[in-house]
Parts: sequence; C-alpha cells; structure tokens
Amino acid sequence: MKAKSPTRDFRKILERISHRHDTQSVFGAFTRFAACALSAQTREAEYLEEAKRWEKQELELFAEAFAVLVLEMESKPFEDVIGGYYMEFALSSKGQKWNGEFHTPKPICDLMARITIGNAESFPTEGPITVCEPACGAAAMILSLAEVCPPEVRRRLRVTAIDINRTACDMAFINTTLWGIPTRVIHGNALSMECWAAWSNIHYIMPWLPLTLRIHTPEAMEQGEPPKPAEVERIKVALGQQELAFGF
Repeated sequence: MKAKSPTRDFRKILERISHRHDTQSVFGAFTRFAACALSAQTREAEYLEEAKRWEKQELELFAEAFAVLVLEMESKPFEDVIGGYYMEFALSSKGQKWNGEFHTPKPICDLMARITIGNAESFPTEGPITVCEPACGAAAMILSLAEVCPPEVRRRLRVTAIDINRTACDMAFINTTLWGIPTRVIHGNALSMECWAAWSNIHYIMPWLPLTLRIHTPEAMEQGEPPKPAEVERIKVALGQQELAFGF
C-alpha cells in the first residue's frame, strides 16, 4: 500500500446510514461487508446473507465507505483506523464497561511489539514464525508487531488472532489482510477455548500457491466453520507455552 492523502471520511458516509439504523448495527455490517470483500470470494455466502438486510442505496454507501477507509489506511501505515472509530463512536461507554473493551493506543502497541520482538535478526532465517494473539480486538497489536518486522520476516508470520467479539474478528480480518499479514482469525473465547467460527485471510492460505488455486483449497472452502479439535489443541499448547502471545 502506498501513502495517499484521504479526500473523504468513511465515518461521515456511515453516519448517513445511521440515520435509519443504530450505529453499532451499521458498523457491524460495514466490517462484515469489508471483510468479505477482502476474502477473494471465499466468503460469498456470508456476504449475500448480510446483504439481504440492507437496501440497495445503503449497500452502495457501504461500498463507498470501504473505498474511503482504504485510502485513509494508506495514509496511516499499520495504524488501527477502524478500531479507534469503533471505540469512539460505534460502542457506547456503557458497552465498553460491560464488555471490557478498551482500545490500546498505537504508541503502547508499538512499545509492546518492540519489547516482544527484541532483535528481529534473531529469528530463524527460514520457515514460519508463529504468533498467537488471544484477545486481538481489531488487531492493533498485530499491526504494530508486523510493522516492527522486516518485510521478509513479516511474510513468514503465521498469526492466530482470537476474539470473543464477532465485530472485532471482522476488524482484525480487514486490518491484517490490507497490510499483508498472514492471519487466521478465530471467533472464540481464549479462556475456555470454545470456538464458533474461523477465517483465514488470503495471505495465510497456502501462500506458495497462485491466488486462483488458493481460493479452491480445503481451507478456503471451510471459511466461517469452527476450527477442528486438532487446531484448538495446538492453540492451547501455544497459549500455555506463551510462545509469542500477548493481549489487551
């Protein structure tokens, strides 16, 4: 992504839809549509199901807002633009207290990423580098971690991002996909390891294959299904060993 100056504000576009619907519902639909749009046609059924709930004019505004969001993100590399908006406008202060949702500022994320990574040159020169983020939110921590890594290391990351909030999962999918971070997002409870759904972004799905082949792999065809027991067990081990796990 190359830096550009945004000319419009995606927030204002979403507010036009919020005149008829509550803000949280609008934002949830927006992140769902955006995540599906970035999935290289592996989440089409999910997109169509959500689209049934909105009128044509509203769908056009969602698409316009997404295009404007991408432009803003290009001007703010590895910054969690949508997570900040979610906390400030889409989620009430009461909701923050009830759900325990708090947005970690980018300077704090950057500091924690540098502490966690240390010297990136100490990483193995080959093979995947696994990361587990058990309370990913919108993936602000993951963005900072990826920013600290050299590009050749970033491409070898294999991130597992877990959150109990479905909207957070969609935000994490958007952020990691647009910034090229191989990530598998799991909608689940990292404490009980009860998992309800999982999605792999296109950078995570067999990246050695051409895109036209990736979207037809078994992993791509299973988008939105719960992770299999063997995967859940691997995550439990990773969390127990604290390989590279950090959270809010």
